[in-house]
Amino acid sequence: MKLGLTLILITCLCASFGSMAGNDKHDDRNQSRGQGVNNERRLVVNSPDQAVAMAQRQYRGKVLSVQSNGSGYRVKILNNDGQVFSVSVDAATGRVSRN
Repeated sequence: MKLGLTLILITCLCASFGSMAGNDKHDDRNQSRGQGVNNERRLVVNSPDQAVAMAQRQYRGKVLSVQSNGSGYRVKILNNDGQVFSVSVDAATGRVSRN
C-alpha cells in the first residue's frame, strides 16, 4: 500500500515539474519574438540572400553585389540595358527602394 502511494506521489511530482518546464520554454519563445521584457523588434529581412531576393522581385537584372548597412542592405544591380543602379532594402520593414 505504501509503495503504491509513493509511486502515485512521484508520478504527480514529475508531471507538475514537466508542465513547469514547458511553461519556461513558452516564456523563452515569447521573449525571442520580442514579446518579453526587452521588446526587441523582429526584422523582416534577416540575411543578404533575402535582400537580394526582394530586390530581384521588384527590379530585374544581374546582382553585382550586396552590402549590409546600418538599417538594411544595399544591392547593386546591372539591368538588361547595361545600366548599373543600387537598391536599398530596409531590414525592419522590407521596403525596397531604388537609389
